[in-house]
Amino acid sequence: MSMNSTITSCVRGTLGQFLWALAMGLTTAGGILLLVLMHGAPLALRIAAVALPLVCGGVYIHYLVRDMRRLDELQLRIHLEAAATACLGVFIAAVVFPVVQMAGFVHRLEAYYVVFLLVGLVAFGYLNASRRYR
Repeated sequence: MSMNSTITSCVRGTLGQFLWALAMGLTTAGGILLLVLMHGAPLALRIAAVALPLVCGGVYIHYLVRDMRRLDELQLRIHLEAAATACLGVFIAAVVFPVVQMAGFVHRLEAYYVVFLLVGLVAFGYLNASRRYR
């Protein structure tokens, strides 16, 4: 199997998945901008800034699980291995990070670093499992 077909099979999500993930990203960015630019924002806007990305994320999870139910056993095994790689990688990073921080090698951890780590580990796990099982 070529690398191109491995990457193509990695992005088989439906249009619904893509649109809700995009909506979650846009509402998160919009909420951050709102909270940064409007320091004294009314309570309703602050609640909306927090709630909208959560609602979009919940609907995205619904679409993802629905689509995963349609996969065969091999595809599910690949997805499970990618998820396990990401979960354990983030766990190890969370356990080791305070020690690395106390040693003075890194500063305060920003939330988006964890997101990048998680996405990178999912991609690595998926490509590794795809290569092994196909």
